[in-house]
Amino acid sequence: MGARLAWNNLLTVQGVVITSSSEAVGFTDDNLANPARWKKWRSGTATTDQWVKFDLGSNLSLQCFAAINAEYTQAAGATLRVQANATDSWGSPTIDDLLVKPSPDFTRVQTDWRAVPSSLRWVRFYFVNPGAMMTYFELGAVFAGTYLEPARTVKSTLSVRRIDPSVQLYAVGGQRTSVIRQKFHQVSGAFALQTATARNDLRALYESTGWTYPAILAVDPNNPSLIFYGSLGGSMEAQHRGSNLWDVPIEFTEDVA
Repeated sequence: MGARLAWNNLLTVQGVVITSSSEAVGFTDDNLANPARWKKWRSGTATTDQWVKFDLGSNLSLQCFAAINAEYTQAAGATLRVQANATDSWGSPTIDDLLVKPSPDFTRVQTDWRAVPSSLRWVRFYFVNPGAMMTYFELGAVFAGTYLEPARTVKSTLSVRRIDPSVQLYAVGGQRTSVIRQKFHQVSGAFALQTATARNDLRALYESTGWTYPAILAVDPNNPSLIFYGSLGGSMEAQHRGSNLWDVPIEFTEDVA
């Protein structure tokens, strides 16, 4: 299994109708129409299962789902499931998968990768409350769509850096104080020896997202600590390596909450 890029988020395009079981003041379900991970939906105080639901308007190809900055530790044993169906009926949906929250959770991205796309209209993130929860459930951003997995994955020279942008202030006597800012990851490397077709697939992806629209980069889809939500950077300048093979560099910066 190689590196994957998921970028065509069908949950945040215009026309999608979002509803939920409940919502807290200032944390409405319509916040999830914005791909920024800090535009949060939060359920109201409840002792029952909670959900947020998306009507895509028609059956669309779905192969990857993600919940970003999900918060559901307020009730012991609480879980989060992603569901999808052709109709607004949830007794036995076509897709009903558990999203596992890793520990430690370095990137706060929970994904469900599927080998074969399904054409479905409705998507639901379903929080299961096993007991008398008296607080809330929360989502920072959501994703549903397809992904690109080049036949040749990123080079072994891939770099994953942890950046701390906190400001350090020093007094004349050497005493130090800090303005603390949230850490984030930066990833750089290259998809090596790509065919012209694969090169163009990566270029088309970059044309869609640029530096602006968030995407998911899974350096290793089986390792949650190497799955990031953020934006592509750099120029993605393909480098010819002979025999119609190309190295396509990638730079990726994680969004902060």
